[in-house]
Amino acid sequence: MQKVTLAAALMAGTMLATPALAVTIKGNIGATSDYVWRGNTQSNGDASISGGIDVDLGSGFAVGVWTASLGGNQDSDSADYETDLYGSYSFDVGSIGMEVGYIAYQYPGVAASGNDFEEYFVSADFGLVSVSYFRLDNAEDATQNDNKGTYLSIDTGFELNDGWSLGLHYGEEDFDIAASDTDTAISLSKGEVTFTVSGDEDDDTRAVVSWGRSF
Repeated sequence: MQKVTLAAALMAGTMLATPALAVTIKGNIGATSDYVWRGNTQSNGDASISGGIDVDLGSGFAVGVWTASLGGNQDSDSADYETDLYGSYSFDVGSIGMEVGYIAYQYPGVAASGNDFEEYFVSADFGLVSVSYFRLDNAEDATQNDNKGTYLSIDTGFELNDGWSLGLHYGEEDFDIAASDTDTAISLSKGEVTFTVSGDEDDDTRAVVSWGRSF
């Protein structure tokens, strides 16, 4: 689980096993020309590096931490980096893969504590298409008013020839006291490198090149 997919990455892990417990620990690192999340840059258009650890606790439970730099053009009231803490539970309903979870988005060192927020989510994987629903909570808008909202994400992907893959994304967010928005993205990946074109309803289009590796 990550806030933003910086690149398609191969998954590998280390297994720590006892008769009563099997824990899989995986790490990931990445770099991108622009940290774009839900159609909007998080790094002021600058390059970003990231890294994280995912821990599979077994029986469908998982926790993790992920952090990313936020660019070099931040003002005194902005964070230099972001850290996400998350937990989830995965299970199957027939042929549908389900996941429910929680994400805390934190921005250490920011003067305005209202930058931190959290989300609860539920995701359904139907095979060809996955649908995710997020509920934003404990956030404040620019006027420091409590803000809540939702985000709906629909994603699909296809394997192409010679190791290439194509991904398509549509997202729609709806806030209680802030402007709502939609975003779309198309990505082309091979190995550890991904090229993405992302845009929102304000015609803010961004082309991003990313690299990522899991170990």
